[in-house]
Amino acid sequence: MNWEKAKTVLIVALLITDAFLAGILYMDRRRVEPLENAPAFHRETKEMLADAGIKVEAEIPEDGDTLPVLDVAFETQTPEELNERFFHGKGKPDDRGDDEIIITTPRAKLKVLDNRRFIYEADGTSNAFLEKDEAEKSALAFLKERGFATDDMHLYYSETAGNRRRLIFTKTYKKNYVESAYTEVKMVGDKVVYMDRMWIDVLEETREREALPMATQSLLRLLSHKSLKGRTIKKIDPCYYFNPKEQGAVENLTHGTRGYATVAWRMELDGGEELVLLH
Repeated sequence: MNWEKAKTVLIVALLITDAFLAGILYMDRRRVEPLENAPAFHRETKEMLADAGIKVEAEIPEDGDTLPVLDVAFETQTPEELNERFFHGKGKPDDRGDDEIIITTPRAKLKVLDNRRFIYEADGTSNAFLEKDEAEKSALAFLKERGFATDDMHLYYSETAGNRRRLIFTKTYKKNYVESAYTEVKMVGDKVVYMDRMWIDVLEETREREALPMATQSLLRLLSHKSLKGRTIKKIDPCYYFNPKEQGAVENLTHGTRGYATVAWRMELDGGEELVLLH
């Protein structure tokens, strides 16, 4: 398996300029009953996308749902805390500047980016072969042993190449995904040899609620994205999306830590990529 080709990418579609596309296409085709007939419009939406080479296997959600607005922040840890948790304080820190520190030991290293993205790499060999459930338990145990909470982690993608396995977890809050939090773990047999984690903590559920965008309109706007031709949409779920740069809070990613999560649709593509559709 080509591991690089299978690399998961978060695609954020800011669908603003083509807001009228769904209505134009609908009026032009005139092959379904009024929009109030949701099942018919959902079928028509899938047909339009199929004509453009985009297959939709997932059920299209009904409109009208709302979610509470969340006050969120990136999970942060200092290099000192991480050195203790990963290496019992025996790692050697190397401050590279620009908010990058690498903590090394003879057989492993941990890169700390802006105190909130943690990339762990280690030597490790094993002839063991773990099934998916066993590998998930082993990866979660690795995280728990290093002080990370795992009750909000959901495994949504797993792939194997021989006895090597790649697992990707995403954050959940009350069964909804929170993007773009992720934890990627690579294993050789029963050994964790790589971890890349950038997580989001929910600080408070506010009293304000926000309506999800119309799922059909969000889907139809994908017709202008030629890069999706030949792809399949496997799942469609409501989610939260947090990007402090888009809220005008900061000038660059290295300084934004807290803000409010936007409601969106999260679509899972064949191959494990995620497509997040905002208003």
